[in-house]
Amino acid sequence: MGKGTSAGFILLAIGIILWIAYGLYLGFEKIIEHLDIITGLISGIFFVGLVILIISIILEQRQNMKEMKEKIKKEDLKP
Repeated sequence: MGKGTSAGFILLAIGIILWIAYGLYLGFEKIIEHLDIITGLISGIFFVGLVILIISIILEQRQNMKEMKEKIKKEDLKP
């Protein structure tokens, strides 16, 4: 895995864990009633991790596709 993928997974996992822990702390009803800075921070961490993860996966796929095209001989690509 690349650095971006690792960072994305870590931030995503931290966001999910914090979101669940905070939800258990306040209770499900109080989360809906109290949208405060902590909820915003936790959801921000979650979504930043998700975006980093998606972008890094797309970049890795493009890099792998480029490497595969370089490995295939030009003669094999012609019909």
